[in-house]
Amino acid sequence: MLVDLHEDIAHYFLTSLNPPPFHEDAEGRQSDLPKLRRAGADVVVAAVFPFVHVYDRWAAASQVALEGVKVYYSLAERYGVRIVERASDLWAPALKFMLALEGADVLNDVGDLKLFYRLGIRVLGITWNLDNKWGHSCYAKRDGGLTASGEELVAEAERLGVVIDLAHASRRTALDVLAMAKRPVIISHANVKAVHDHPRNVDDEVLKALADNGGVIGLTLIPSTISPSPSLNHLVKHFKYVREKFGVEVLAVGTDFLGISSAPPGLETVDKVAVLAKALVEVGFSKEEVEAVFWRNALQVFKRAL
Repeated sequence: MLVDLHEDIAHYFLTSLNPPPFHEDAEGRQSDLPKLRRAGADVVVAAVFPFVHVYDRWAAASQVALEGVKVYYSLAERYGVRIVERASDLWAPALKFMLALEGADVLNDVGDLKLFYRLGIRVLGITWNLDNKWGHSCYAKRDGGLTASGEELVAEAERLGVVIDLAHASRRTALDVLAMAKRPVIISHANVKAVHDHPRNVDDEVLKALADNGGVIGLTLIPSTISPSPSLNHLVKHFKYVREKFGVEVLAVGTDFLGISSAPPGLETVDKVAVLAKALVEVGFSKEEVEAVFWRNALQVFKRAL
């Protein structure tokens, strides 16, 4: 079974010309319904990416966010996918989408989160790669951490039952959130800075705070975050490092499929996750630990946080 903490399904459909229907096993497509079924996918954290690129700059657009939400409801209606709204939905006998707003830039005030909650958003990224009124991103020139408004947003998200996602957040923003969070948080798609130094990767202090919080990190297939020459073996090093230093309980998977142009050889599509599972067993992970990494840890977080 698989819980994938990040896929950009809506972005794929909104930016592709004449994409094949999602029920088709499209050659070269990283994820679709047949591949997800072969992977044993149970829950996919389905990203709503609210940014548009105009004149060499990124800008957040609420209409783009709404279009992303509409994509998921259309897929759910057409193919019988369940949209997760409450913890009990996690156990429904169907593929589930858990809708995630990738960056809070489209929120003008804390009250806007209630509107997106009503639309089905259950995961909230504080930032994407840009600083905003809520916090600083991993590419911040000066890491000012979580803002006062960001503290209010985190508190409101926890009150509603929206899971906070610290992928793309700066080190200080992540630590500030983890210091105040009363429920488990996630880092949906990132890797380990101690294994490969990259702005999107997470250092040991953040990983320790995440473990103490009871949250999880979805180690990711983004090539640039794995190594200068990414491979399956290099990715496994990230898993081994976290397990040995912080315990297997903090580990999960966040592929970033349909949001990346390529993946390490042998892991090009979501139905090849069994290759990763086998590689983890070969370096000493037990069957129970692999199950924890692939689905159990993430479901425990969602059960507690929703």
